[in-house]
Amino acid sequence: MTRALATPVSPVHSPSFRRLAWGLLAASWVCALVSLVFSLARWAAIGHETGWGGWMPLTVVPTQALLVGLTPPQSMETQWRWVGVALECIPALAMLYAVLCVHRICRAFLAGAVFGPVVVRGFRGVGWGFLAMFATSLVYQVGVTALLSWLASGQQGGLIALGVGSFEMSVLVVGLMMLLLAHVLAEGCRLQAEADAFV
Repeated sequence: MTRALATPVSPVHSPSFRRLAWGLLAASWVCALVSLVFSLARWAAIGHETGWGGWMPLTVVPTQALLVGLTPPQSMETQWRWVGVALECIPALAMLYAVLCVHRICRAFLAGAVFGPVVVRGFRGVGWGFLAMFATSLVYQVGVTALLSWLASGQQGGLIALGVGSFEMSVLVVGLMMLLLAHVLAEGCRLQAEADAFV
């Protein structure tokens, strides 16, 4: 009497792997949207003594401005709020690009394609997205400190602050790691294609 051997389930198709992929997909979008909403809402709160509608405190002032001892202006005209929103959009675009690349990676994972050109391009895009976040963070620092200091001085002068902290260094390291991982995956795909062609 023979017994049929059960076909082993690939880890790629296991429920735990799919849950992780869905979790990463959802978490990346939630974090990006929450960060974007908070970043944009802060410019509606800056310049109000008790925050926006009484529920948002003055701690919404960008960290870069607080680190150099800037106090928010007592009031802010609408056009300068829109300038602040435009400044927030600079790093936000890089962040959304990285999230879109994570989205493509997760969708490929859920389709069972852990290795392939789509995943390679996805990891490469995440790497460049993080490097763009590093660069745009520096631009954002210069812009937000210049704007708030100029407004706080009554448009009589201002200062520009630029620094590299733990966030910038972490983003830089992760971006370089993602580019390295993309290179390794691309080489693995090339070797697999050569092996398939030889067989």
